[in-house]
Amino acid sequence: MEGTLAIGKAWILHRGNETGRCDGRTLDEAFVHETSRLKEYIESSPAPEVFSAHLEILDDPLLHDTIQRNVTEGMTPAEAVKAAAEEISGMFNEIGDEYFKARVDDLNDVCKGLVEFLEGTCGNPFENLPDDAVVVARELFPSDMVEMNLGKVRALVTLKGSPTSHVGIISRSKGIPFVTGIDISGIQAGDLLLVDDVSSEVIVNPTDSQTEAFKYRMAAGDDIPEIMRRVVTKYGMRIFGNAGSVKDIEAAIKSGADGIGLFRTEFLFLDRDGLPSEEDQYKIYKEAVEACQGRPLTIRTMDIGGDKPSPGLNIPKEDNPYLGIRGIRLSLSLPEIFKEQIRAILRACAHGKVRMMLPMVTRVEELIQTRALVRECDASSDLEIGVMIETPAAALISDLLAEEADFFSIGTNDLTQYVMAADRGNASVSYLYDPLDEAVVRAVKMVVKAAHKKGIPVGVCGEAASNPEFAEFLCELGVDSLSLGSPALIKSLKHLRS
Repeated sequence: MEGTLAIGKAWILHRGNETGRCDGRTLDEAFVHETSRLKEYIESSPAPEVFSAHLEILDDPLLHDTIQRNVTEGMTPAEAVKAAAEEISGMFNEIGDEYFKARVDDLNDVCKGLVEFLEGTCGNPFENLPDDAVVVARELFPSDMVEMNLGKVRALVTLKGSPTSHVGIISRSKGIPFVTGIDISGIQAGDLLLVDDVSSEVIVNPTDSQTEAFKYRMAAGDDIPEIMRRVVTKYGMRIFGNAGSVKDIEAAIKSGADGIGLFRTEFLFLDRDGLPSEEDQYKIYKEAVEACQGRPLTIRTMDIGGDKPSPGLNIPKEDNPYLGIRGIRLSLSLPEIFKEQIRAILRACAHGKVRMMLPMVTRVEELIQTRALVRECDASSDLEIGVMIETPAAALISDLLAEEADFFSIGTNDLTQYVMAADRGNASVSYLYDPLDEAVVRAVKMVVKAAHKKGIPVGVCGEAASNPEFAEFLCELGVDSLSLGSPALIKSLKHLRS
């Protein structure tokens, strides 16, 4: 079934490796070309914030200075960029800071674009992508997800990468299976591949009986593990969707979602030079509410900072942005900007069921201050305000937060990352990034207990909600809803429950 299982023929990604074919191209031309390309990606990508961050890297003096030094030492422009990427990546990894480690993939993606232009290999490598293709690559970048025609892609298989990377998140949002950590050396172009992203398994040139059994699973829905069947049939779990655009909302609702459990708003702040006005935001929120067709919409206030800096906000560089001014901290530090977002959300309430959710909460005072700002904007408002539980602090004071919040939503991505002190994008510590680790489980139990004692609903909106074992564990605890990023999985689960 789409989003979990796929059958297709291997299409091997070969990146251009010719050098010296375009000696007349200059570094200045390369930077202009890459800037233009990234701006186009921002317009067309399902994750525009990724390429806004790419633009910042492209403008970073460290990159420019390192490249220029390499040219001065006698390297060709393309060689200078490659060497700069290697040097800066090594520097970022040695720092040990999670923010800088997370920027390595983005840096390499930007430098790849510069090199391709300088070497004359900047044409779309996916131009001749056939139908029913399983794209096989050593590594994929966010820019590849824009270049390839995803309508022709059945699955993605890579040697390097992470299921929780930007590529993984985009692929899931499009219902495309993504399996990484696969030895691709024995896969040839045209090989028939069976791809299962639940078990992270790829079968190369299967037997007829294997293929028929796989097709039966796809047709019968057997790609949904028995555990997930119990989640929706025994427990009657409500299934919501995660969305980063109005189009994502439309896809989730069409798939049968009970509503939207997480509508990310940072794209409004990341794909422009200035800040969005109240009117700009209101128009989008109104469209989002109407796309829900009477179902509830949970709008997360701007989760800017960390790996998602905004050009319009001029956030000072921090040594560790993941532990700095981000999420609700940033919003409360800019009350006039925050109130514009609040007013836009309040106006959208006239068109449907809307809730507001606060990210990166660590103190009860942050929720109290937000309620005060809402009253300043509309003293008569009965807007429901909830809290994302994604920090150890929020879990530890969940009983106190439950006294002030209307609902909880557990963000398992960051909660696992912060509890385990393990960057989910760092392969060296990936064994620690486990939502079923006892430390994370205890934190979740604490949150659910606090919510139930106060009688407020608690849902889960992180990637772990798609993990069958974790989903059943959440059901047993009494979690009220799961919010999923894959329209295909939503459709499958809703079908089982109907």
